[in-house]
Amino acid sequence: MEISNILSSTMDSHAAMMQARSADTEFNEFQSLLERVMSSPAGAIDEAHERAQIRQAAEMFESYFLNMMFRNMRSVNFDEEGFIPRGNAEKIFTEMLDEVISDKAASHGGLGLADMLYAQMTQRFR
Repeated sequence: MEISNILSSTMDSHAAMMQARSADTEFNEFQSLLERVMSSPAGAIDEAHERAQIRQAAEMFESYFLNMMFRNMRSVNFDEEGFIPRGNAEKIFTEMLDEVISDKAASHGGLGLADMLYAQMTQRFR
């Protein structure tokens, strides 16, 4: 076995581990924010502040959802060894790009999932 194959497989496994850790952290942040907001009794926190936290949690969920969708779409490689072989740097770059696109899309309307979640979670204010 060549050293380049060993290094490549090590970098691939490291990138996959970092990607999974990032996704877990993002989901845990969303979950803790949502639990904190939903467990507080109505009226205990300023309603405007609570609505802002709910909006943030809804956008975080939509961002997480979009990021997972992009990740799964990119995992389907029809032509892995195309004209120019892809390296780890490109994989890391596309993962980071997908994360930024997911965040921007969720905060600017996205699929509308954040709006639906926000409307459902703020029904207790009506």
